[in-house]
Amino acid sequence: MIKRLVYFLVLIILLGAAYSVSQTLLGNSSANAPNQGSKGAAPKVLVEVVKLESTASSFGAIATGWADKSAEVFAIVDEKVTQVLFKPQQKVKKGELLVQQDDREEQLALRLAEVQLKNTKSLLDRYKQAVGKGAVPQTQVDSAQADYEAAQVAVDQAKLAISNHQIRAPFSGVVGITDIDPGQRIGPGVMITGVDSREVIYVDFEVPEALVGQLSASKMDQIEVLASTPSVPGQEFKARVVALDSRLNPEKRSLRVRANISNPDDLLRPGMSFAVQMAVKGQMLASVPEIALQWDREGSYVWMIRDGKAYRENVRVADRRQGRVFLDGKIKEGESVVVEGGLRLAEGVVVELVEDPLQ
Repeated sequence: MIKRLVYFLVLIILLGAAYSVSQTLLGNSSANAPNQGSKGAAPKVLVEVVKLESTASSFGAIATGWADKSAEVFAIVDEKVTQVLFKPQQKVKKGELLVQQDDREEQLALRLAEVQLKNTKSLLDRYKQAVGKGAVPQTQVDSAQADYEAAQVAVDQAKLAISNHQIRAPFSGVVGITDIDPGQRIGPGVMITGVDSREVIYVDFEVPEALVGQLSASKMDQIEVLASTPSVPGQEFKARVVALDSRLNPEKRSLRVRANISNPDDLLRPGMSFAVQMAVKGQMLASVPEIALQWDREGSYVWMIRDGKAYRENVRVADRRQGRVFLDGKIKEGESVVVEGGLRLAEGVVVELVEDPLQ
């Protein structure tokens, strides 16, 4: 019995010693583990060098030229033409007489109205002198005043009727061909000619929806437009954007843009076709692959690698093009941005850089 008790005590002592040795060995191995395996434990990331690229863009379109001012001239009344006072391609000034219609009856009506006006004025003056002496009642003076004012209206109507027989240029410009001849009777439905102001030619063209975000009414001076036409081969004309439409065309998904072309040498004509090249000036921004961009509740950000460690940089997306994003933030050209492996990163963590297997 005593012998068995001794064996049991010896066994307990041996087991305790074995446990103590094992704990010591485990403690030493855990203390040495970081130094031995720190490199293997670092998250692996694939990076790309940040480039500074311009956000400028260009676009080509076909447009039709229009005159700064353009009008078709019609007669106002139905009457015979007595004079055609212009020739095709003649430059005319605003208000210049182009066609005279027969207005003899209207001239006679004006003379009669002027005689009546003179008589009513004379009678009104006599009544005004007599009313002070009590020779005529005030009601008679009021009646003469009304007759005088009606006579003034009659004169104005006669002058208007005469002016309706005179077709004048609505603005300064160049007149076109006419099919009207003296002696021909024309009415309101017959076009006499066209008038175009060609000092400035404007072109309207459609810009696709993808580029609309780069256009701004407050920065139209940053939009450069060059136009060429087969009518004047070998020459380009600089245009200036003057207007952006207020809405997109829902069928074409495009925005109408208007540009003006100065035409001092009168080389351009309304109706010409133009090939338009539009360039929007941009700014130099950091360009990274789109897969490098990440989002959370605070907004968009990227992971930058500096001195072998990962650092988060909050950024603003300025533009997107062909799988790349242009970022506005504290990012410098030549720095390394994480393109793969960013989901395992934390601020300041040491990383292991790996090579791109596709390169």
